[in-house]
Formats: sequence, structure tokens, C-alpha cells
Amino acid sequence: MRGNMIFDAHTHLNFEGFDEEERAQRAEEIAASDVGIIIDAGDSVASSRKAIEDAETYSWCYAAVGIHPEHAAEYTEEDLTRIEEMLAHRKVQALGEIGLDFHYGKDTKEEQIELFRKQLRIGMSHQVPVMIHTRDANQLTLDILKEEGLFSEERKAAFPTRLNASGQPVPDARVQLHCFSGSAELAKEYVALGATISIGGPVTFKNGRKTVEVVKQVPIEFIMTETDAPYLTPEPFRGRPNRSPYIEHIIRRIALIKDMEYEAAEEILYANGCRFFDIPRDEKE
Repeated sequence: MRGNMIFDAHTHLNFEGFDEEERAQRAEEIAASDVGIIIDAGDSVASSRKAIEDAETYSWCYAAVGIHPEHAAEYTEEDLTRIEEMLAHRKVQALGEIGLDFHYGKDTKEEQIELFRKQLRIGMSHQVPVMIHTRDANQLTLDILKEEGLFSEERKAAFPTRLNASGQPVPDARVQLHCFSGSAELAKEYVALGATISIGGPVTFKNGRKTVEVVKQVPIEFIMTETDAPYLTPEPFRGRPNRSPYIEHIIRRIALIKDMEYEAAEEILYANGCRFFDIPRDEKE
């Protein structure tokens, strides 16, 4: 039986609310499941360090490092230096999660914009994939990504092209829109620029019609799947803390929307994650 072919492109095994027992239990669940690779996303210097520790411990775990916009009022230049240094680690595959959150951060908009731009410049300097968080700031996020060169020809030339549904090569800017919540029109604009759309639990929600429309209109070649665990738990487990193995339900929903066999969707989404983060497609040990 083929297994270990699911890619969780954004999760938080490093979550500060987990004690070591809880973290170890979750790791055991992942190891026993069909989840073959996770990206353990940092949202602060401390959680980014923990993500690296997780990646060093588990063969199937890779890290992303960054400072979430919720820390915009308190970060220091030294924090940015630490994040940049972490990018050199052998199992750090991306910068993130970074971005803008004007839903919870209405009082720190200017600080968020400054932090976002500074981290994007680090990402451009090292030409690494970036994982973008955006809430109630869709147009500004897009504008800043363009202004900072994330969709420039220079940026796209730094990465191999990807193939569309017709097998034709198209540019890849290695920009992930984490747990995308925008419109289908915005998603298509991002894809045309070279971004990848990451879909999480909301695609399974009864009120998730906007996300369902995104999945309908964006080719599966430009989609990744994620849990954002312990947040955004998919149906039928909504109301409980999210876990990486629950990602199967997200993939099943995407396969249903796309009128595909589950295994075919699973394989494409796994390959998309491996390509985006430049990870070999071997199964976990």
C-alpha cells in the first residue's frame, strides 16, 4: 500500500502552547500517518528556533522562519538578523510566515508594513520561498509584494519554471499565499504573477463558498494544501484543535471540487509542495 504522500505546507508543530509531551504526541501521530512532509512555520524568533529543532529531530519536518505581523510593535533589528541567520540552516526551506494582519492589528499598521518590507528584502537578498499571511489587507499585500520585487523577472529567474496543466513551462516566483481567503479573481491574478495558492480547512466549511470558488478556478498545479494546525480545523473535526493528519479531509474536498480521484489529487498536491520548497520527493523514513 502506497503511503506518506501528503504534504502539509504550513503547520505549527512549534506552537508555544504545546508542552513537550503534546509536541511528541503530535509528532508520533504524523509519523504514523500518510503525511509525508510538513513545513513547520515560525512566527517569531523563538518559534522559528523551535521549528529548526523540530526539523533536526524529524526527517519529515522542514522549517520556515519569520516574524508574524502580530509582533510588529515589538520586534528589533537584532530579531531580523537572527531570522536572516537562520535561513542558512540546511532544513530551513522558506521565510515565513510574514505579512499583514489588519483584522487584529488595526493599531500597528505602519509597523506591520515596515516589518513586512524588511523581511521581504531579506527574502529577496537570499532568493528563498516566502510564506505570506494576509488578513483584511489583500490589495496592500499584493501592492507591496510587487513593489519589493517578489514578482520581478529577476526573482522568477532565480527559480526553475513550473508546468501548467498543458505541460507548458510558466514562471514561478516561489510566493505562497498561506491559507488564502481572497476571491477567485485575486487568486488568479496571483497565479498569473507566479504565486502559489495554499488551501486549508475553510474549504471544508459550510460557509467556505469563497474558498471553494478559488479551488474551482485555480488549476490544481498551482495549489498547495495546509492545516495551519492547531488552527482552522477542517470538517468533520471543526471545534477541536487542528492536527496535521486532518489534512486528508482538505485534500478530499479539493478532489471532489475538481472531480478527481483522491489519489490523483493527493499526488499532484504532494509534488507541488516538494517543488515549491525544493524538497526531494522521497517518502519519509
